[in-house]
Amino acid sequence: MKMPALDAKTLWMIRKEIREVTRSRWLILGFIISPMFAWMFQGVFLSFIVNQTSEDSEMVYITVEDNGYWARHLYEEIVQNRTTPKLLIDPLVNITYADAQQMIIDKTVSVWVWIPANFSEELNATTTSTMEIVVNTASFRAQAAASRIDAFSKEVINEVTIIRNVDIKWYTIAPEANYGHQLAIFLVMLTSVLAPAPYISKSFAGEREAKTLEALLVVPMSRIKILGAKLVSGIALTGIYSVFTAVGILTYNLSIILRVAGFPPALQQGFIDLYTVNANTIPLIMFCQFLVLLCAIGIGVVISCLAKDRATAESVNSMIMLIPTFVIGILGFTGSILQYGGILGWIIFVIPFSHAILFLNAVLAGTGTLIGLSINIGYMMGFTIVFLLVGAKLFEREAIIS
Repeated sequence: MKMPALDAKTLWMIRKEIREVTRSRWLILGFIISPMFAWMFQGVFLSFIVNQTSEDSEMVYITVEDNGYWARHLYEEIVQNRTTPKLLIDPLVNITYADAQQMIIDKTVSVWVWIPANFSEELNATTTSTMEIVVNTASFRAQAAASRIDAFSKEVINEVTIIRNVDIKWYTIAPEANYGHQLAIFLVMLTSVLAPAPYISKSFAGEREAKTLEALLVVPMSRIKILGAKLVSGIALTGIYSVFTAVGILTYNLSIILRVAGFPPALQQGFIDLYTVNANTIPLIMFCQFLVLLCAIGIGVVISCLAKDRATAESVNSMIMLIPTFVIGILGFTGSILQYGGILGWIIFVIPFSHAILFLNAVLAGTGTLIGLSINIGYMMGFTIVFLLVGAKLFEREAIIS
């Protein structure tokens, strides 16, 4: 297909379409408010959660296999302070190593602390030793309790006359990225898939319903240029949406930071690491969101070109978008999509938005490779181009003229 030249008429059409878009204040307001509200609501919700987890007690399991001084000293300090604000443990349950491993397999443990047999010996010999904490990250209270135990244990062991250091290894029984990153995947995907629908239906099927499409098509310009002008205005809208997504993420991060400002430094950092989104990843999040928006626009263009009126376009688009919406809702918080195989796995991989989830998971968890990320980006771009070409053919052949 020959690429249309960017002449004066094309520029006029682009300006016209942008004016049409910006004239709809509610549409612009929706693209601004939607991402901001989603992130600000989560910030308020998590502030409430953080408040609850900093005041409510949690059950903690502990296994002490060392009878040396430092192991007994740490255990006794935990027992004595378990009901204080430093720990908020209720109850503290002693279990065997074998029972703990079975609970981990069954995923019924909230927090398990393991002080191994050589804990005191290593601490005396090398001034460094290791204990382990297993935490169920599906529970906010469990995560908060584990953070308190971490900070308290270091306070007990490290601050002595002879400097000692306890290394605490965390093991989680929930997938990959932290809560803030999982939230980013879910909100970015869900809102981006649904956001373009009002603009697309208004710009294509809406023009037919308003009896303005026929007048537009008699303008001495190719159909491709007209379609391109509409897409440019759509991309401008996605830019607004992406910018306010970034603002929403930063506002959300700030709300968490302010909420934990009065906590002890170690506990404060634990909450920040767990709930916030790494600001360095925001450009990649915006890039992925842009590709998701383009995919949604490409699908919407084809639907709107085939629909007879705006109501039909919106209904069909909503019905079709239910599929990726359900996929996002189910997979956004379940970790890697790669765990699914067979026919279900193939169906999931065909949906372009699944590749966006893979991309975001890899970027936010720091596990992505150049080849893997390139495949995800390439598939989304290829899918978008195919649907835009189909939409262009429908538009060029006047398939949308009744």
